[in-house]
Amino acid sequence: MTKPAKKQPAGLSHDAICTAALRLIDREGLDDFSLRKLGKLLGCEAMAIYWYYESKDAVLDAVVDKLTEKLTAVVAGRDARDWITVLREVAHAYRRIALDHPMSFPLLATRRFASEGTYAFMEQLFELARRANIDDEIAARFYRVVSSYCNGFALNELATLTSQRGASTRTAALRKKYPRVAEVSEFLEPRYLDDMFEFGLELQLKALAQATR
Repeated sequence: MTKPAKKQPAGLSHDAICTAALRLIDREGLDDFSLRKLGKLLGCEAMAIYWYYESKDAVLDAVVDKLTEKLTAVVAGRDARDWITVLREVAHAYRRIALDHPMSFPLLATRRFASEGTYAFMEQLFELARRANIDDEIAARFYRVVSSYCNGFALNELATLTSQRGASTRTAALRKKYPRVAEVSEFLEPRYLDDMFEFGLELQLKALAQATR
């Protein structure tokens, strides 16, 4: 007798699994993420997840796509006449993702070009640049420069906020030993991060504006 075919697990979906994975990573971090833990959160066996995603990497790519939806929403339906404004808004949205999902953001920072969602986002962004008559080389150059800046700034910002929470007496002693570092460090405090991000981003967008004239 042939064995009956296994039925697809009830109550699961691609989006439910992806949303739960994002929640789990936000709570416990990437290093502790596993399909076993994800299954427990979903109330199912880890094997049930394989009905929807072929591997752990596929689940992580889906989480990247979930985060990227926030960037796609910025680009969707936009007027191509001001690509620089769109790029500015994308940059701020990207930083917002880092602040809203500090445990998951490193996944987005390191897997941006590995999923369909990220390609769909870039397709829309580069189509806007084409419609704005921006040369492909210039569009690629400034996309790379701005995205690298946002990545680096966001990761540095998360590290700064973490170190602030874990500041120790040893840090205080080091600042006494190196007074100039202490004096400059006053302006590296988290309260200046918004202004610093804006400063660096606008420098790059000003150069883009000059290159596209």
